[in-house]
Amino acid sequence: MAYFKCPVCRKITSTHFDLARHYLGQTDKKHKEWLKTQDLSYARLITMQVTEFGNKGYDALAKVLKKEAPEVEMP
Repeated sequence: MAYFKCPVCRKITSTHFDLARHYLGQTDKKHKEWLKTQDLSYARLITMQVTEFGNKGYDALAKVLKKEAPEVEMP
């Protein structure tokens, strides 16, 4: 089974959606800077999450993380 690794802090999660949840829970500079390298804004993602129906902030970030976060195999 493949897992996703955070490109900043190396946290491992079972789905890219869980990784997006982890990411939006982090407020440190390194996580926010990585978002900028992907042309994403932490503030915009949080705003989307809060003001739009259906987890739009998580979904937008999860889509990017699915492509960009390294996959790892776990025993």
